[in-house]
Amino acid sequence: MPVGGIGRVAVSPEARLSGIAYRLMARAVQIMDQNGIPLSILYPFRHSFYHKLGWGLVEQVRLYRFSPEDLPLTEERLSVMPVVTREDMEAVMACYHSFASERNGMLLRDEPVWYEHVSKNNLAYIYRSSESGEVEGYLFFRYIPHQTDRSFMTSDINIREMIYRNDRAFRGLLGFLASQRDQIRAIEYFDHFNTPFEHILREPASVDGRRNMALGAETAQIGSGLMGRIIQLRRVLAQSRFGSGSGRVVFQVSDSLHPANAESLTVEFDNGSAAYTRPNGSEATLKIDIATLSSIFWGKLTLVQAVHLGLAEIEGRGGADFLDKVLTFPRSVCLDYF
Repeated sequence: MPVGGIGRVAVSPEARLSGIAYRLMARAVQIMDQNGIPLSILYPFRHSFYHKLGWGLVEQVRLYRFSPEDLPLTEERLSVMPVVTREDMEAVMACYHSFASERNGMLLRDEPVWYEHVSKNNLAYIYRSSESGEVEGYLFFRYIPHQTDRSFMTSDINIREMIYRNDRAFRGLLGFLASQRDQIRAIEYFDHFNTPFEHILREPASVDGRRNMALGAETAQIGSGLMGRIIQLRRVLAQSRFGSGSGRVVFQVSDSLHPANAESLTVEFDNGSAAYTRPNGSEATLKIDIATLSSIFWGKLTLVQAVHLGLAEIEGRGGADFLDKVLTFPRSVCLDYF
């Protein structure tokens, strides 16, 4: 299904708090609907603003700040080398695009973006397989001077991007970072892929992090990233695959920005498929807002969690467990073309 991207929303200072941004977004939803685009995704400047307009959270980001001494010094690090030639860079680009096609919200970059904004401003290292010779992972990073440390170890590393196509590439890149331990105090890494780094680190404590009985070892900061929205509810339900279970469900979705989604829909689920039917003999009625339903669609939230948090209401015989089994979407992937 096509997805509409929202980028660089701005209102001039003298016109703020006058409803212009709201009307911009309402028009954007109208345009996407007219062009048959059932979904939308964006990077929010303020989550509460877009949540009121129907975009729900679809991504969690963790900022890890750890010592290179706490990473494993793997043998695979010997296959990591700097990007030197244009062929190396083209292999990095191919690795990225292969990886991005399997993840949400990653940008499809053309060559000017790669050469003017990515590689020019960062150091680049690749993991090249000793067996196939293929580039299976890479790192872009920067050195950041550590002002308060007057010892020989005067820099931190900020990882701008770490992509890996398999386990050996992942181990190789981690080993390369671990080998910087004699001169690097801390490594910053923004993880968008739910990597359980606390199980990898020898000591799961953030550099300068707190330790106490309530928290244990402070490991990471958690942030909320991408937001997504269902623009055409009927089409999304008709074209999606679902979980197991059969039954009839009435959807009562609130959507003040796009009233077409607010009509009552009766859906017959049958072990992964769905079809619209007449509203009689339904097993459950689901009352939910479009932002929460969008988060469930992208897998950030389960229906049981939504009910527990007071974000959804279920009436009827089926209950939350039945609906949660039925309304389970497969993991969605969104590649952004900006």
